[in-house]
Amino acid sequence: MSLQPIEPVTPSDAVYRRLFGWPVKWRGDQPFLVLEHGICAVTLPKMNAAPVLGRLAATGCQGPAVVVPTPHGQRVAVLAETDGLIPPQSALPRAVEVLAWGALLPLPPAPRRGDFGTEWLVAPDPQRRWLPSLDAVLAGIHRQ
Repeated sequence: MSLQPIEPVTPSDAVYRRLFGWPVKWRGDQPFLVLEHGICAVTLPKMNAAPVLGRLAATGCQGPAVVVPTPHGQRVAVLAETDGLIPPQSALPRAVEVLAWGALLPLPPAPRRGDFGTEWLVAPDPQRRWLPSLDAVLAGIHRQ
């Protein structure tokens, strides 16, 4: 019988991986959400995010949203469940992008804290573990 080494559990692991079931990879001290197994993210410039998040909240489709620094400025990534085919980039508004298929999305090290330039605009809620559908998030964006 061989013993497997025990992987240390960090607070982020306990929340992101164990509580929400999200696939997390670590690069140094930074956790990343692996966008796979039905999880994707819709990104848009931070300056355009408030009305979209408001519309999603008003329709009961609000999910976790994180601010992510990029070389082109801050973007907001709204987590969603892929509910079918992901539309081609040509079908999306110019500043919107859908990330999926193994892309890595940086996460704050804890669900209520932001470090490394990432912060939650809408923190994940353990009482509401589901994600809005990709179609619902895109509908909230298209109504701009």
